[in-house]
Amino acid sequence: MKKFALISCAAIALVGDPDQTSLCVVDTWNRDAVAEACKEGQKVAFLPGYRGGNENGQLSAQFAAINCDHRYVIALTNGGVSCIYKPIKPKPAKSE
Repeated sequence: MKKFALISCAAIALVGDPDQTSLCVVDTWNRDAVAEACKEGQKVAFLPGYRGGNENGQLSAQFAAINCDHRYVIALTNGGVSCIYKPIKPKPAKSE
């Protein structure tokens, strides 16, 4: 267990600290829309609120999977998500 903790700390140290000075607030889980509004490493809050449709938390889970850096804590509820922004990178299409 201690070895894992040391490896995790070393990996985080290599990528730098997240930006704790600003917050990006979005109401969509869409990767492209969030990329326009937020910078990688910045805190982001996904608050779908007025749009509805997140009653069972599926949008929150989808947002976290697509837009959150899973090396850091992710606060996820049915009402939204707060995390460090790091979008997924789509794989290039295979040429035939």
